[in-house]
Formats: sequence, C-alpha cells, structure tokens
Amino acid sequence: MAVRGLLETEARFVSAEGEVVSTQVRHVDGDRAVHGLPVRRIRSFAGQRNYSGLFWSVTTGGHVWYESLLELDRLWLADFDPEVVWIASQPVYLTGMDVAVRRRHTPDLLLKRRDGGFLVVDVKPEKFARLREVAEVFDWTGRVCSARGWRYEVWCGASATLLANVRWISSARRTELIDRAALDAVTSVGEAGMTIAEIWRAASSVVAEPLVKPAVMHLLWTHSWETELSVPLSGQSRITSVTGAP
Repeated sequence: MAVRGLLETEARFVSAEGEVVSTQVRHVDGDRAVHGLPVRRIRSFAGQRNYSGLFWSVTTGGHVWYESLLELDRLWLADFDPEVVWIASQPVYLTGMDVAVRRRHTPDLLLKRRDGGFLVVDVKPEKFARLREVAEVFDWTGRVCSARGWRYEVWCGASATLLANVRWISSARRTELIDRAALDAVTSVGEAGMTIAEIWRAASSVVAEPLVKPAVMHLLWTHSWETELSVPLSGQSRITSVTGAP
C-alpha cells in the first residue's frame, strides 16, 4: 500500500486534558499523544485471566498502565533505557484500509526517545505473534508507523536474567533516596575493572555499608556505570565502564 494511503489511516488519541483527538496519522502530534491518556480503559478485577495493573515509572514520575506481565517486563526495560524520555500506554487507536481489508489496532506502548523520535511497541508472546491474523495486523501497523516516521517493534520477551538484574538495581532508581555522601564515596573509589564487592569494601571505609550498596545500584541504573547484565549480577560482577555520577 502506498505511503500516502497509510498516512491517511485514522488515528484517535486522548490528550492529557482528556480531549479526544481524531485525525489522520500524518497529523498526529507525537508529543501530545505520548503525554496523553490511554485510549481505552484498562480493567483489573478478581478472576481475570491476564494480569493488568499500574507500573510506577521513574522516567515519567508517575504510573503507566500495563495489561499483561509481559507488557510489565517491557516497561521495566523502557524505564531502564537512558534513550527513553517518556512512556505512554495504549496511546492511539488506528483504523484504516490495508488494501481490501479494514484494520483496527491499538498498539501497547509509545516511547519518546532522547533524539526526539518515537518508538511504537506491540507486546505479544512469540507463539501468538506468529499467528497469521496477528502478524498481518502487526505488519500493517509497522507500515503505518514507518510512513509517519516512527520506529515500530514487536516485542516477545527478553532473558529472565536481564529482567531480574534490572529489577534488582531498580531498587535504587530514585535519586532523591540515595545518600549523597555515599554516592560521592563510591564514585571516588570506583574504577573500571573493579568488582562490585571491591567497591563496596573500599567505600564502606568512608560511609556506612548500608548506604553504599544503593549508591552502586543507582550508578548502574543511571548507566553512569556499566556491567554485564546478561549474567546474574553479584558482588563478583565487574564494572566495565565508568562515566561519572548522575
């Protein structure tokens, strides 16, 4: 289908003020959409088969809805991604023609990136994403996004180890809860090549040990320090790069 036809796809989103905006994809204000409200009500009730709820995001400083545990996993990674500056759930309802078929779809997430671009994300277990009827909708959505100049991703999951590591260091993601003296002590002694345990011991000679560990985790969360997260994080994990304090 030609780009022009894809850009004429109808799009509806709800602004932060609660205004329903109906337009064509070509005219969607990405900033207004990403800061808006979900286009449909997400329900949570006893006995439902999927797990929905609210995720507190340090990126937005507020809650973001999710409709499944897999979607919650993707939110953790979005919140951890330094290139993501805003996150929206159920951001826009799309409807339009795909050759002779009318498609209707609401993507799961809209992420605004530091470079000003947008990433539209659909979250689906791989076995379902491969189903023809689902794949066709995702293919159409991807073409619509590409025509608008947005990136598109179908996300089917990540390594359990990576997700566990991200959740662990997320305990220290809030800057206002990190002791400043501990952060200064850790950054003064930490160097690339040192293990986390070595840094803990060195910094604990300056400030109390219970304050040191959150400071190290915070530096990892903010990507001021990097380590290998594809293997279980432990005191023996080595810092691979140091760029300073957040």
